[in-house]
Amino acid sequence: VVNEYGRFTRTRKISPGQWYQYFKQKIKIHPIEQSKDALPSSQRIPNWFKQLVVFSIRDVLAKLANEQYIIINLLLSPLLALFLAYFVKYYDVVGVDNPSYTFYNNYNVPVYFFMSVVVALFVGLIVSAEEIFKDRKILKRERYLHLSKSSYLVSKIFVLFTLSGIQTLTFILMGNWIIEIPLTELRYWLILFSCSCFANVLGLNISSAFDSAVTIYILIPILIIPQLLLSGVVISFDKFNPKVGTPSGIPWMGEVMASRWAFEALMVTQFRDNPFERQFYKWDQQYALAEYKRIYYLPALESKLAYCLNHRNKWRDANDKAMASSLALLKAEIQNELKIVGNENFSELDKLAAGKFDSTAYAKASIFLQSLRTYYNFQVAQSLKNREKMVIELTNTPEKMAFFNSMRMRFQNKSVSDMVENKNDPSRIVEWKGKLIQKIYPVYFSDHRPSNYVDFTGSFFIPTKHFMGKEFYTLYFNIAIIWTMIILLYAALYYDVLKKIVHGLETRRKYRNRDKNS
Repeated sequence: VVNEYGRFTRTRKISPGQWYQYFKQKIKIHPIEQSKDALPSSQRIPNWFKQLVVFSIRDVLAKLANEQYIIINLLLSPLLALFLAYFVKYYDVVGVDNPSYTFYNNYNVPVYFFMSVVVALFVGLIVSAEEIFKDRKILKRERYLHLSKSSYLVSKIFVLFTLSGIQTLTFILMGNWIIEIPLTELRYWLILFSCSCFANVLGLNISSAFDSAVTIYILIPILIIPQLLLSGVVISFDKFNPKVGTPSGIPWMGEVMASRWAFEALMVTQFRDNPFERQFYKWDQQYALAEYKRIYYLPALESKLAYCLNHRNKWRDANDKAMASSLALLKAEIQNELKIVGNENFSELDKLAAGKFDSTAYAKASIFLQSLRTYYNFQVAQSLKNREKMVIELTNTPEKMAFFNSMRMRFQNKSVSDMVENKNDPSRIVEWKGKLIQKIYPVYFSDHRPSNYVDFTGSFFIPTKHFMGKEFYTLYFNIAIIWTMIILLYAALYYDVLKKIVHGLETRRKYRNRDKNS
């Protein structure tokens, strides 16, 4: 209501009650049905595979946008191969009228194989060491979308493995071309590719665990150095500090090094499976094992047997364990030989024990060892005969002779053969923990004792590995070991094992410093 001066008063012309009655009379409200349809979402999370595709495409596009990254990573491996192969391509020029290079006489081929493994590990670490670290801001923003962590990690691994495959392939093509290794030897690429993949996943672990790029790149040489030292090349496994190594077998620290498995696979594959040696390996193995038994093994047993005869009364002395250990060794080794020649050839095995051994047992054991010598002499003669027969068939014409010699010069390497046969080691046989350990001819080794349920760490360069009661070829077994390590590293990456350890140590250090300050 307006007063006589035209100003509003606090009196209403129509009361709220009248407005309500008017609303009820004039306005009809229709009932509203509740909608049960799902609200449309513009950010629905795709399935695991679609996330993998998106993550992979994003990672590839990010790398392609960085031209320097692409150029350096594609040229790094062939340039390293060119540098390495050129300098290790050795041939003798002293006292030679027409010096020429042959793969057979290249002394540096083992060095080339070892450095190839090092390059694969080094390049694999470099390309992966900062992958997760540089994505941290993106991952922090996407955390609230609850995307699949495994799809992200698998996409990283897929892209890195593809890049490593290209890098190792270009390395092999360039290096093998210079060294004159046939391009058909793509098994070498499989070994180096496995090494590089191992380094990729190892690099992703340190990339996810540390908060500084400087720290990550400082860790790369720290991770490479153990791979060099514990590969069995820089220091022979039987020449390690006795507190961590043994005269036989490989220490556990060497077993967890990918370089050890890769280098052994390269050397054994080059020696055993090259087209030239493959023809004779069966007879060479028979010869080498029989030669070892008759020249080193049987004389060692005869020496032990003579010692036991001369000291057969010392078993009564409780402080003298030499007699008992010598008899135990004789019994174990002869028992193993009986599985080869038949148990019926020696029936006095039970008398090779303290308190039972006498001159009769000595005489029968001595006769048995002489029969073994005759048996292995026959094996040596038979293997030489069969090998010579095969050589004659392959060289009975001048054309065949020329082809035979060219195959040997092209496919076999003398330095590799000397290393895997361990000819330069003065120790041919050693006694360790009640057993005689074969040191010479490891590449022909086949004496996997049935009692050893797991025997793949017995020696370096052995051609087959004994595991779960079966024998596996060294190449495929070693590659399987490397990929087992890769799977374990992926599990550690997925569950942030290294990250939790690092952050736990940092938290502990902070609390310790706080307590000191307080």
